[in-house]
Amino acid sequence: MIEETVDPYWRQVLAFNRLPDFTALWDLRADWFEPPNERRGGWSGVAKIALELPEGGTVNAFLKRQENHGCRTWRHPLRGVPTFAREFANIIRLRACGVPTLEPLYFGMDKKGSMPGRAVLLTRSLEGYEPIGSGTFAPDGAWSRHWANRCALLTALAGVIRRMHDHRLQHGCLYPKHVLARVEQDGGVDIRLIDLEKLRRQPWGALASMHDLDALNRHARGWSRTDRLHFLLAYLGEKRLSGRGRSLWHRLARRFR
Repeated sequence: MIEETVDPYWRQVLAFNRLPDFTALWDLRADWFEPPNERRGGWSGVAKIALELPEGGTVNAFLKRQENHGCRTWRHPLRGVPTFAREFANIIRLRACGVPTLEPLYFGMDKKGSMPGRAVLLTRSLEGYEPIGSGTFAPDGAWSRHWANRCALLTALAGVIRRMHDHRLQHGCLYPKHVLARVEQDGGVDIRLIDLEKLRRQPWGALASMHDLDALNRHARGWSRTDRLHFLLAYLGEKRLSGRGRSLWHRLARRFR
């Protein structure tokens, strides 16, 4: 049985491109954007495709397909669910909370017996966005050498992560490569969170905060002490570290060493 979720506008676009349903997307011949991941008898791969718009122009999108590539959940402890099903649900969850992330165009899955089955997830390509630790945003790059630019990046990043944590959501894999950014015309920085397979609700907000901040702090190797302090102040909404802020600062610093 095939289950599909698609926005009415994008359904029209897909039909215009002769991709009206799950079968058409599954059978589409497209070069892999990166080598497929194979494990436990299943596989998962990504291709980048261009969609023509009925009104003219094109939109790039990432077509992700997988078969018997799942993860177990408390609702499905034996058969599990496709990892793309979890990613799609988390994209919808973040967007509902006002946390910037991917734009989903289509999701469908074909359940078969005791296995996770097949799944297709189509998302709009984040054109012009780069990981916050490389490219334009590399700490030793020309753009990052201007403190005003670094402040814009760190402040925008802190605001997005704080909004996620205010909704008691834990990313679970908050590394610089999973945070994309783009410099806007006004000099501001737009942030998008990706790779949401491990995102989950955390009833204890402090645990979500500590887990994600620790992961980001340990993997943001190019950040200076000033960068880390500016980020934490922006995250906490403080001009000077309060008692709570100092405690969090010391905990993060101990784990970073």
